[in-house]
Amino acid sequence: MTLVVNKILNESDFESYLKIVESFDVINPFYKILGSNLNDVINDKLRYFTFLSDSEEVLILMPFILRKVPYKDQSETYFDVISPYGYSGPLFNEDMSRGYLIEFWDEVDAWYKQNNVISEFIRFSLDHNHQFYSGVLVPTLINVKGELIEKEAQWNNFKSKVRNNYRKSVSNNLIAKFVSKDITNYEIETFYDIYIKTMSRIGADTDYFYDIDYFKNIIKLSKENFLIAFVFKDDVAISTELILISGNTLYSYLGGTLADYFDLRPNDFLKIEVMKWARANNYKYYLLGGGRVDYDSLYHYKKSFFPNDNDIIYYTGRKIVNKKIYKRLVKIMNANIILDDSNIEIKQEKIKFFPAYRIRNKQ
Repeated sequence: MTLVVNKILNESDFESYLKIVESFDVINPFYKILGSNLNDVINDKLRYFTFLSDSEEVLILMPFILRKVPYKDQSETYFDVISPYGYSGPLFNEDMSRGYLIEFWDEVDAWYKQNNVISEFIRFSLDHNHQFYSGVLVPTLINVKGELIEKEAQWNNFKSKVRNNYRKSVSNNLIAKFVSKDITNYEIETFYDIYIKTMSRIGADTDYFYDIDYFKNIIKLSKENFLIAFVFKDDVAISTELILISGNTLYSYLGGTLADYFDLRPNDFLKIEVMKWARANNYKYYLLGGGRVDYDSLYHYKKSFFPNDNDIIYYTGRKIVNKKIYKRLVKIMNANIILDDSNIEIKQEKIKFFPAYRIRNKQ
């Protein structure tokens, strides 16, 4: 087995990366849309591991961002690794021997040590690709995932509030429209207008104020593995959701609703109409994501659609590769943080930001 480190420095490199992603059985859109902000991450930072068999077949792929640590020690430059935003971690086919994952992480850790990588932060996918991780797994957020079953049974499973809200939306003559291919610029602009107004209304972090090209690139890169749902009141689009498709699963990604129309209950209407569309197109699961924190009001809202389904846990991974340098960096860059001299193992219940030496700058 051989571990190869590949750089993404330009669009040609990214196309080569995409060809490998598309060679896997299930094309996970989150591994493709990291190119939506390509200009923000290339600059010798965006890379990916490939783990090759003896016959040079790609068994595992994992994108990552290699960041310089803003501190030098006797001419030594240090780095840390994070995964791109969204679901990530190692990508592989389900029929692959899980023993290869153990070998993969052994090789990755060896490369880290040889290349002055001090720590690693990984955002895993929701398909159990965190198995055999060589660092510390942290259950980070509970996600609501529901199975799409027969229409009447699905309806009966909804919380009564969902059913009542849907009835109200129907009585208000709301209409759903779906776009999954041949999307127009006008439709993208309509989605974007609702999205940006929503981000402004809720006071979202600046990271969520993407420009419209970001969404155009997502649609292009998804190659029809996407769905945009709109809810209309008369001729006005009042609610929308961008959904990414992977295998038999719909992933709720980004969207919004115009505040003036909340009383018409467009959000409940949109979710149920998406389920109808998915059922008609032979999809099996609808993943709504989680709250901002576990069991908050947003989580309970999403759970009201699938109260009887088992939730799925989103894991992140944290790893300290060089404990001595990690501890030194924390002392130099964040003197107010106290580490146990005898043990700097990652303690799940104490993790608030990782790596700790970047708390002050968060960069």
